[in-house]
Formats: sequence, C-alpha cells, structure tokens
Amino acid sequence: MFIKAKKIIGSKVVTQSGQPLGRVVDFEIDTSNQSIAKYYAQGDLFSFLREPLVISANQVVKVKKDKIIVEDTVVSEKIIKKKTTADVEYAK
Repeated sequence: MFIKAKKIIGSKVVTQSGQPLGRVVDFEIDTSNQSIAKYYAQGDLFSFLREPLVISANQVVKVKKDKIIVEDTVVSEKIIKKKTTADVEYAK
C-alpha cells in the first residue's frame, strides 16, 4: 500500500491496546533506504507547547489509511535521554 505524505500528516496514532497518542505532525525519511525512520506525534490542542512524541519506525505495528498503530511500550526519546541512573529500566 502506498500513502501520500498529506495522508500521513494528521493521521491518528494509537497503541495496540487502543490508547490514543495524538496525531502525526511530522516524520523523518532515511535517505539511505528511502523509508520513514521516525514519526512525530502530538496530542490534544494544548500539546503544541510540549515536545512531540518521537516514534521510531520499528515501533510501528501497522499503518492503515486512517491511523497508525504502535507498540504499547512507545516512550518519548526525550524521556529516555533524561534517564541516566543505572537502576532505570529502558524501553526497547
């Protein structure tokens, strides 16, 4: 299936369990293999004040016409970078 960029931007992002994470506001393309590397999603109306949720392409379970389904363990890269102690468990 092929989807145009204007359909990806604005797509709903939900977890496998159905939890809404927001909508795609941007994405990055890996030019070496010409594929999407990361999606950026933001939630509600006031989320523009916060950093978008960064979703790696390997966390995407399925891309549908109306939504993108991601693993339940999706965590913002910004949060992972802030955690530096040895006793913290990291999302994979």
